[in-house]
Amino acid sequence: MSCVIKSISPCFETLKAVNGEISHLLFHQARFDKTRKELYGATHKIVLAEHLDPPKDALYRVRVEYAKEIQKIEYIPYIPRTIQTFALVEADIDYRYKYCDREVLNSHRVPHVDDVLFTCNKELKDTSIANIALWIDGEWKTPFHPLLEGTTRARLLASGLLKCDVLETKSLQKAEKFAIMNALIGFKIIDNVLWIKE
Repeated sequence: MSCVIKSISPCFETLKAVNGEISHLLFHQARFDKTRKELYGATHKIVLAEHLDPPKDALYRVRVEYAKEIQKIEYIPYIPRTIQTFALVEADIDYRYKYCDREVLNSHRVPHVDDVLFTCNKELKDTSIANIALWIDGEWKTPFHPLLEGTTRARLLASGLLKCDVLETKSLQKAEKFAIMNALIGFKIIDNVLWIKE
């Protein structure tokens, strides 16, 4: 069963601010521009840097909610959490844009695990909060078709650290290392990862 989110939902951008400085803003600006144009038909430019003023004292998650226009900006103190256990969940999900309506992802939560890793026809996609990478044959590989093209994934593909590949559930057995990535956690290798199959 395919779950498609209606395009009327606003989207959001999650950025990392360290002592008042936004990390990798160009990649967030690019996705922000692309989403506003493709999803909402926006034709005028909004420069994110002109609207952001994060606190200067610590690490913050910056949440920008928007459609054609910016609707809300929040600065939330960020405390990293431990992520080590994952459930494999088979689902046909459309989450090409970073929608505020995350019910299509949240409805697949699994008790007593830190996160889920979505698969579709046994092809690996994303966790509910991050893109993934597998260390196979001396290379970091990430799925060709993730649920969402994250900004950290885009940056690491551009740098050459990542390569796209078709990754299936059986690829997890071949992988020597497993990593997750997003704007807040960066690129994080998960030691002693534990897999639970739903």
